[in-house]
Amino acid sequence: MKQLTLLFFFLFFVSAKAQFFYGFPPAQRVEQKKEKYTAPTYKKGEAGIEAFIQKNFRQSENRERVDGKIIVAVITDAKGKPVETHIVRSLTKALDEEAVRVCRKMRFKPATLGKKKVKGRIDITFPIQHGRISYVDIPTIEV
Repeated sequence: MKQLTLLFFFLFFVSAKAQFFYGFPPAQRVEQKKEKYTAPTYKKGEAGIEAFIQKNFRQSENRERVDGKIIVAVITDAKGKPVETHIVRSLTKALDEEAVRVCRKMRFKPATLGKKKVKGRIDITFPIQHGRISYVDIPTIEV
């Protein structure tokens, strides 16, 4: 019985292996052209984003003393205009709403796939210290 089982296993294995090597046509390689994707960028670069945010971000008079970062994901269309905005990292409701308002005012160079303009996503960070926009990394002490 043991020999019969081994013989059956051997015949099955050999026939399966033979079918694998000889029964099927060789796999045809389909080469796909990988087109380069570039994400949307602000027209004046990183320094331009900082200047735009500092100019357009309205500081409220009765601000909350919070520290951290607000990160807003902006989906742009093929023309570079913001279509959707989502808060990725939040601080307070008032600061989040202001960050979204500023992001919707921005205009970007559209994302490209090869030479074609497509929708894209860019994340914009708003650094907040003591409830205000601050691009300086020096810790501040209010007296």
